Amino acid sequence: MSDQSSAMRGRTRSVARAPLASVRAQARVVSLTEAHAGTVTDIMRQLPDPDELPPGTLVILPGRLSGTSSLTRSVLAVFGRTKIAPRTLRCTALVARGYVNVGAAQDDTHEDLAWGFS
Repeated sequence: MSDQSSAMRGRTRSVARAPLASVRAQARVVSLTEAHAGTVTDIMRQLPDPDELPPGTLVILPGRLSGTSSLTRSVLAVFGRTKIAPRTLRCTALVARGYVNVGAAQDDTHEDLAWGFS
């Protein structure tokens, strides 16, 4: 048995699951545009200060970028693909801004979400 497999023994692997639709309905959703999703700092600027929100407020960052249409985005949409902000950037921005219980997953409609709680 390798050292890695013995080190993994005893650990429980869990998969992040998106918050339920009923919980998401009460969340604060922050839509990102292509111009404001290039870096962690760009995304952080779009997020509300968690200290100014009621404790436990769910904030969701959908991966799909909103805003004006472009030729590239239109072509991607024809093939069923959309441009998204990477989960790593969205989750890092949430943690850096001070959110807790940060996660990312697809919801039941296959929307790519990142979230955190104030």
